[in-house]
Amino acid sequence: MDKQRQKVAGPMTYVVTALLLFAFISFLIIMYTINSGIEFSWEKPVQTYFQNWNKGFTHTFFKYETELGSRLIIGIITLMLMIWLWWKKRDYIGMGIVAIAVASTDQLNKFVKHLVARDRPSINPSIDAVGYSFPSGHAMLTIVTFLLVAYFVSHHFELKGPKVLVWMGAFVLILLTGISRIVLSAHYPSDIVGGYCLGLFCLIIALKLYRVLKSLIKNKQVPLP
Repeated sequence: MDKQRQKVAGPMTYVVTALLLFAFISFLIIMYTINSGIEFSWEKPVQTYFQNWNKGFTHTFFKYETELGSRLIIGIITLMLMIWLWWKKRDYIGMGIVAIAVASTDQLNKFVKHLVARDRPSINPSIDAVGYSFPSGHAMLTIVTFLLVAYFVSHHFELKGPKVLVWMGAFVLILLTGISRIVLSAHYPSDIVGGYCLGLFCLIIALKLYRVLKSLIKNKQVPLP
């Protein structure tokens, strides 16, 4: 069993490293392009397409959907995940990683926003569309928070079906929240893509740190309270 895990772990390490580099380099390219005042050829058509949804039922749907990425809802979900990790798993390392990852992502988002200082398409406090635009905090926080939920909760199930459903649910919510920010004119599409890239980078770092700490505890057989 250990040999099989080592065979899988080897290629997976390369895949994760490649994904980490791809996410970070993609973010840097998007940020550099925005800072240089260069317009993305794909951005206007995408923005126009989604903003045409900002009416009737779809407007109402996305106005509620966008709240999933608000700091209040993200805070509640984070707290619920930490309680679940304590109640079901007594996973104190996981609890710490979740708290640090979400809080650090939020602070990093604020720092980069002030660094780039990109104006929003429109200001609307009712949908948390205030301050600078790039990168999207909703995109960053949802990809980190919801995928942390998917990672820990999916490990609770033994059957493949529930695991797949958990991951699919997380990806759908992340995608819909990102789209909602474009529909409601809270962000440009590049804000969302950049937020996803930087958020994914933060997520991979957090999960890698979690696995390293868990491995150290296991190898040293350090008892947790």
